[in-house]
Amino acid sequence: MPTVTLRPPAVALLEIYSLGAALVVLDRIEKAAAVHVLQAELNDYYGLLLKLTGDSDSLRIAMESARAITQEMKVALTAKVLDAPEAGTWRVIESPPEYQSLLEQEVVFIPKPRNLSMTEKSKVPDALGLLETQGFTAVTAATDAACKAANVRVIAKEKLGGGYVTVIFEGEVAAVTAAVEAGRAAAEAVGKLVSAYVIARPSEGVGQILTRL
Repeated sequence: MPTVTLRPPAVALLEIYSLGAALVVLDRIEKAAAVHVLQAELNDYYGLLLKLTGDSDSLRIAMESARAITQEMKVALTAKVLDAPEAGTWRVIESPPEYQSLLEQEVVFIPKPRNLSMTEKSKVPDALGLLETQGFTAVTAATDAACKAANVRVIAKEKLGGGYVTVIFEGEVAAVTAAVEAGRAAAEAVGKLVSAYVIARPSEGVGQILTRL
């Protein structure tokens, strides 16, 4: 007998034009609705496409929450919930791993389940700091100021194209908050600051994406 692939009942597509804002949105909606990250994919236009699964009602709650959060952040959002996507549509929804040589990084983030031991759970960061700029000089100055201001550890640098780059660091909430404020001031003094956020106790989906980073 042919193998039958079981698919989620619905998919939400949230395209957010800021990596930092996208991670904040993911964190907040995962904590508020029964949704799960299927994939995240850079869209080659300074944004990140979050692909979420769950039941239709939960995904619509998540989509409306994302609208409210991005309006508060003054960040552009394109969103749509697909109920029972056709088999052919899944070939577009689920992207294979892809490496972008121009950005020198992967552009499709495929979360992997994490079965953490008690020791590993104790190492999950208390908070994440996100500093996003247009220009490498600004983000480097912001990172230096952040690391000098508090005890934080840089864990990733992600590029969206067009000079947009995000540095992500971790640490205790107070330290990350102080580091983000110092980094924000340094970035604004040098160039264009796109976003600066603190995520306290990041959600599972954010943790899965950052594991890939």
